[in-house]
Amino acid sequence: MHYLKRISKKNGDVAVSPVIGVMLMLVVTIIIAAVVSGFAGGLVGGSTQKAPTLSMNVKIINMGSWVGSGFFATVTGVSDPIQTKDLKIVTSWSTTKKYDPGYPSGSVASNTAIGATFTGGNTSVPLTLNANHMAGTGTYNAIAPFGFGAGINGSTTISDVNPTMPTFLQNFGNYSLQSGTNLYAQPSGAVSWAYVGGEAGATSSTNGYGVSSPFAYSSNYFTSSYVDPTQAVLGLGWENLRPGDIVNVRIIHIPSGKAIFDKDVVVTGAA
Repeated sequence: MHYLKRISKKNGDVAVSPVIGVMLMLVVTIIIAAVVSGFAGGLVGGSTQKAPTLSMNVKIINMGSWVGSGFFATVTGVSDPIQTKDLKIVTSWSTTKKYDPGYPSGSVASNTAIGATFTGGNTSVPLTLNANHMAGTGTYNAIAPFGFGAGINGSTTISDVNPTMPTFLQNFGNYSLQSGTNLYAQPSGAVSWAYVGGEAGATSSTNGYGVSSPFAYSSNYFTSSYVDPTQAVLGLGWENLRPGDIVNVRIIHIPSGKAIFDKDVVVTGAA
């Protein structure tokens, strides 16, 4: 019994039926497509990691002074401890421009007219310096937001209530997030890096947000290219935010590329 129908050509050769040939070509094509699809799927699956889960209580406060103002967050739950070296924090907002203390030329804040709406925000990248600011009598380079409490080198030995100048371990990227971890980024103006309230002794001659006048940085702050921790997290012009404004806060898990926290936070004027 013959499974393939043979056709005799004029020259005496025998050929496979065109219908059978087309069918064979289709089979080969389907097999190749399946192999390529599986290979591509393997590549995608190999580079994608399962994202952890994270819940936080986030506050953004603008009191018009460095006292009590800034970005504050408390971790309320995680699936597993999350290393901040695997995270980046993205903030975005829009508000009405209230004044111009001398924003850097070419910036959105500088190019926007007073009374007009402008957008802002920033991205905090782990282990990358983003703050160069005045605190007391000196200037400090650091990576905001800072951490304290649980997750700092696996212990809570660093002062949890009122940490002074953040140590290397408190810089973003050097600590992990777990239940009870606190993050903060306070504007300059404090005599030291105190978490809330600063220290006694701050005077009008102390450089920093809100010390000389409410809701304002001094003009030399921008000409000197300083970036304080709150600017590092919320972006240039954040001091224009007022109670009721909305700041979107997203935390991206870098290995998986997924947002594990995404919330619109309402700015308040009191803790």
